[in-house]
Amino acid sequence: MPSRLRRLLPAATLGLVAIGAAGWWLAAAARRDRLVATLPAAPAPAALGALPDSFRPAHAARRARVAALGAGPAELGALAALYQANGFLREAMRCYAALETLEPAEPRWPHLHATLLAGFGDAAPAITRWERVLALAPDYVPARLRLAELLLKNDRPARAAELFSEVLRRAPDHPHALLGLARLDFDAGRWAEARTRLEKVIALTDYALGYDLIVPVCEKLGDHTRAAAVRARAKASGAHRDPPDPWADATLDACHDPYRLALLAGEIARAGDPAGAVRRLERAVELAPADAPVRFQLATLLAARGDTAAAQNHFERCTQAMPGFADAWTHWAALKRRTGDAAGAAALVATGLKHCPDSPALHLLRARAARDAGRADEAIAAFRESIRLRTTEADAYLELATTLFRLERVDEGVGWLERGLAVEPEHPPTLALLALHAIGAGDEPRARAWLERVARQPRVPREQAERLRTAWRERFGSVAP
Repeated sequence: MPSRLRRLLPAATLGLVAIGAAGWWLAAAARRDRLVATLPAAPAPAALGALPDSFRPAHAARRARVAALGAGPAELGALAALYQANGFLREAMRCYAALETLEPAEPRWPHLHATLLAGFGDAAPAITRWERVLALAPDYVPARLRLAELLLKNDRPARAAELFSEVLRRAPDHPHALLGLARLDFDAGRWAEARTRLEKVIALTDYALGYDLIVPVCEKLGDHTRAAAVRARAKASGAHRDPPDPWADATLDACHDPYRLALLAGEIARAGDPAGAVRRLERAVELAPADAPVRFQLATLLAARGDTAAAQNHFERCTQAMPGFADAWTHWAALKRRTGDAAGAAALVATGLKHCPDSPALHLLRARAARDAGRADEAIAAFRESIRLRTTEADAYLELATTLFRLERVDEGVGWLERGLAVEPEHPPTLALLALHAIGAGDEPRARAWLERVARQPRVPREQAERLRTAWRERFGSVAP
């Protein structure tokens, strides 16, 4: 190779590299410009006032990343999630609309956009997007359910039934799909079919879903006893519970509002995802470490999951941040007692009462500990104080009565049972104990009256009711009423 050519090769190579770099830079700049053009206007400062200080730098950083060379849909998607998780829904929708154009084969963007549109009542564009999601991701059940729900609300029952049925073909016991078909049965007057599905729904969800619809269905079928039994449980608030939606739930990781996170954590826990609820509450605590109610919510959830050490740590932090927070002392002491640390529980109750002397729950814990330790007079005094501070709940009356029964102060105990029933009529354990006392005393008319009330109270456990009927047969030699 001629020497002159050898000298020119490095320069030519550098030139090609420079041309390539310039081409990349121009292409990246063009992509950046297209992304920047899609950005919604930044929220006005006044709209940020209720958010923690951590939101502002996070928001500025997200917008800066969208405007950086090399940015792409992922950066815009992260900004959209930040907006959605913190309540800037119009801004989020503008981002999602741009993302649908930039990544037309990605199903998350139309799904998240449709979720927000449906929330604003824009049914037609939401339906169009969810149909597109099903074409792109036919196995994503939350999109199919959300679309079916929206079609049901917009009087398109045939397509809604098709979608609910398809979910059940994939997941035969999906409670939301069963509930959707039951609602269609209800609207069509197919009462028996609706009841069959609803009984399955409430069994699968422990009455969290379907309880409000099965009551009128049972009444339509003439089964007023079952309707009353379901109504008496009163376990749920009446609010609709959406099915878990991992794509939408993932946006919560960008939330900077601890109060919003705490509310969402409660919904997530009720939907059957306690781990997801803990994760959101841990983020809320990180954002607001001095917020005792949020930390208390996390502690109670950790305790329910069996993470005793972490729960106790958070209960302790609650009492440090807010010494007058009686529930924190109560739950912490109760947890100590459940783990076998009676002395630690007693110490917490004593300390809690110094800060919260008017807490009926703390006095109740003190009474139980004294009773179990054989200090009857102290227990009776503490039970009476708990009742004085909270007259409207029958539990303390019941426990005081059973303590008096052990001391053979039976008439006095019955009096407290009757007072408890006066403030909380049809309290199941009180009814059962009054029935048992009347049977034991051989007072057939009073025993019959109490047993009839027990029979009308669906919250009395079946096993307990059966024991009462057995006691009746053994005492009076006849079939119980």
